[in-house]
Amino acid sequence: MRKKFFAMLVFCMCICTAMCALSGCFKKLNYLDYISEKRSNIFLYEDDSVSVKVVCSQKEQPYCADGIKGEMCDVAEVYVTLPKTYDDVEVSVENFNGEMNWQAVDKQYYLSFSAKEFTVDSLDVTLTFGGESKTYSALSVKQEGVMDCEQAVKCVIEHDKQLFDSLTQNRLFNGEIYVRLLYDEGCYYYVGVCDKNKHITAYLTDGEHGKVIATKELQG
Repeated sequence: MRKKFFAMLVFCMCICTAMCALSGCFKKLNYLDYISEKRSNIFLYEDDSVSVKVVCSQKEQPYCADGIKGEMCDVAEVYVTLPKTYDDVEVSVENFNGEMNWQAVDKQYYLSFSAKEFTVDSLDVTLTFGGESKTYSALSVKQEGVMDCEQAVKCVIEHDKQLFDSLTQNRLFNGEIYVRLLYDEGCYYYVGVCDKNKHITAYLTDGEHGKVIATKELQG
């Protein structure tokens, strides 16, 4: 009797193990797990002489277009243009402050620091230059009705399922995905799919409706 009970117990355990293994095999692949760059918000201020842009992102470190997702880090980037150049320009955003670097090619000041996305509608950005400090209110471009990064990627997957299927083998995605919020009198998303040959298929999508409005092939 004991032997028969033990045999049934072992059989049940084997069945449970097999069912767990099968459920793992049939688990749906989540392409969002392969996002290696996510630009999720942009804050802007501009007048006749000063412009301020704050960009919130997550990026793999080190950053490399090789089709393989690396470890992700939170980063905020600040871009500033002023009416003339100054030897020292400092910026203060939320609880962070630091000295900005001059980028001669783009004729702007730049600074990046580690910070999670600012989940507010506006940011107070204080600039110190020429012996004075001034505070500017930079507004988020991501207003009501604008989709998020994950929704933009899902729209591209639906638009070009054939590409994603071609890069999927053994329940793994052989590539990485970039998704960047853009702003030009409206919100758009750049979604780039990079395979392990560094070939990138790029899509430009409408930020509110998710419609793909342009596609381009690039070599990383």
